[in-house]
Amino acid sequence: MSIEIHEFSTGIRAERTADGGWVSLGFTGQYMNRTLERIPEVVERSIANREFAVTEGAATEQPALIGRVVGTGNDAWSVLAVVTRGRDEKGRSLSVYRYFLCEGENNLKLLIAGWENQRRPTFNPFDYRSVGQFYFFDGSFALPDVTQEAKNLPLHQPQPTLLPPEQRYKLETINALAIRKYNLHHQIQPVAWAFNVEALEQPHRFQVIQPASDRAYQILLRAIAHVPQVSVPVVVDEEALKSALRSLMNSSQVKAEAVRIIAEAVENKDITSKYWHSLFDGQGAATAISQKIYSPQMVRLMTLRAMVIPETLPEFLGWLNVKGGKNKPDDNQTISLEFQAAIRKDFPRNKLLEGLKFILPELLNQNITPEAVYCLIKSKGSAWFPVHKDFIVEILKDLKFISDTIQSNNRARIEGSSFNFDPQVWQELISYYKTYYTQKSTKSYYKPLAELFLHLEEYVLAAYFYQVSYGLVPKNIFVTAFSEHRAMLFAPPVLGVKIKKELSWFETLSYLLIDFLCRGYIVPIRTVIILSIFLFGSGLFLGFILPKSVSQSSSYRQHTTSNIKPSSSDKPIKEDDVIEEAIADEKFDKTKKALNTIVDTIFEDSNKNNKKISKTQVITEIKNTFKLSELNYPITELSNPQRRNLAKAIHKYQEDRVGSDSATAYIEIGNQTATSLLKDLRKHFQLN
Repeated sequence: MSIEIHEFSTGIRAERTADGGWVSLGFTGQYMNRTLERIPEVVERSIANREFAVTEGAATEQPALIGRVVGTGNDAWSVLAVVTRGRDEKGRSLSVYRYFLCEGENNLKLLIAGWENQRRPTFNPFDYRSVGQFYFFDGSFALPDVTQEAKNLPLHQPQPTLLPPEQRYKLETINALAIRKYNLHHQIQPVAWAFNVEALEQPHRFQVIQPASDRAYQILLRAIAHVPQVSVPVVVDEEALKSALRSLMNSSQVKAEAVRIIAEAVENKDITSKYWHSLFDGQGAATAISQKIYSPQMVRLMTLRAMVIPETLPEFLGWLNVKGGKNKPDDNQTISLEFQAAIRKDFPRNKLLEGLKFILPELLNQNITPEAVYCLIKSKGSAWFPVHKDFIVEILKDLKFISDTIQSNNRARIEGSSFNFDPQVWQELISYYKTYYTQKSTKSYYKPLAELFLHLEEYVLAAYFYQVSYGLVPKNIFVTAFSEHRAMLFAPPVLGVKIKKELSWFETLSYLLIDFLCRGYIVPIRTVIILSIFLFGSGLFLGFILPKSVSQSSSYRQHTTSNIKPSSSDKPIKEDDVIEEAIADEKFDKTKKALNTIVDTIFEDSNKNNKKISKTQVITEIKNTFKLSELNYPITELSNPQRRNLAKAIHKYQEDRVGSDSATAYIEIGNQTATSLLKDLRKHFQLN
């Protein structure tokens, strides 16, 4: 087999010395003597991740060699780094590198043979090379692996194998040992070995290491025994992640590629929260918190941190001083919201939802206000807006599970693993249900949830938590949540909890009187006359003060409503927010169900009219109506981009047919949009 061996070297400004050697006048920041137009990105990143680096000052008089495979598949390269100790003009030591590389992941053996065939060249700034001046090597005569020596060495431990310094192995043997260990350990880490080294910056990223001396052996032994506090997952391109973080924090113009790199890494289960913390702290997150630094760069970094590491979301709210209510977003909060809006559509929804789950305990413990949580999830551009309905659904699932379990068996033991949220937040509620029929109790712990659901205009849930917290539901909430029962004292139970309306003193007296009379007691005529006069007088009194009180009440309602929503809530909802809500599971399931029902309805109508119209024809016409290129029947799972395209098409259709006020970007069975679409389809297919 023949290969093309390319090369490049550390870039320095070199000066010749009298003895024919050289000294460095400084680094240029660019590679020199390169035979490639462009260094492969995977190779550059591996170098940037310090995977070829010897500890500065540790290079010996004889060159150290590092062999490594980088990249995968068609983008795999075999690389040999020759590390030489040099000097600058002041006599200080420095390490310089000459890299030899060829395409393919199985070519380190050929690369070694090619390097030796060239008489083992080392770093030389005056050994000029130009683009295209590669070395062509015929590997047919490469020396075979020395497998006999390799067979007798123990390679089963996962840590790097340190070869004894007194036994000097050939490069071919060391390479064969590394490959064998790579295969023994299920190919977890790419093939990598080091020869004649004093110390390495990343010793854990090698299979086999040949120390340069006894002293080097002891240094490397201690380094390997010391497990780093935060180890870099072997599947992670650390430099790419750091580059993406820097790109997103340092520019107001979001680069899609940087967002993609972060989003893909977030879904990588091998990357731990501890590792993410180390990356963000490396860019200044810990300093921003401790020293309260609020530059635009730090605001974007901390925003991204809250999205990537869900448990940091409560800390982020405190750091950014999010209060909600009457408080308008300040400059820092505005920068954060603009950044969230720019990246949220490409970010994994499950991570954002997980962050809201960490908010709930802080809300109930009153470390965060309901107004701040409302501002977090409902402000325009919020990254958490698209998942806030999912957040409510997850809460409902937990409530229903508690209610159903205890109502079926009051002594049931509820496993914490059954909940969507931290089980601790529901312990008070479990206690409430278990004593519900034996004693009257309230759990004021859940008052913040009652207030949050009031802000979110989820009135039934607000009523439920007010009942749990106080034993009564404020009248205005009761009437809004249960309009059909507005005149009643009780509403139908919610999750097994009877909902009772809070009454004024006059209403309480009236209910008592009605109850008293309805029981059939014989009331003396004197008592009837007195009660009649009292009620008549009360009516006159109420008639006198009613206009004023209604005016005051109206003013009060207007004031409290303005407190419920952030200052931006009186602006029209942006189409982006409508679309994001429409593609959430709850709303999108309604769209799928409605469209599938419409297809079935038209198909059945065509059979009744003796017309042979297939379901494929119906879905094709729906695509034409919505101006969509992709949509299949039955409509089942769609990717986020496909969901978004469908929601946008529905939104446009709604604006044209049913008015912008009704443009929700999703369809429900029997609603205006569904009726209009059915009418259009029947007209197209000429169905009565």
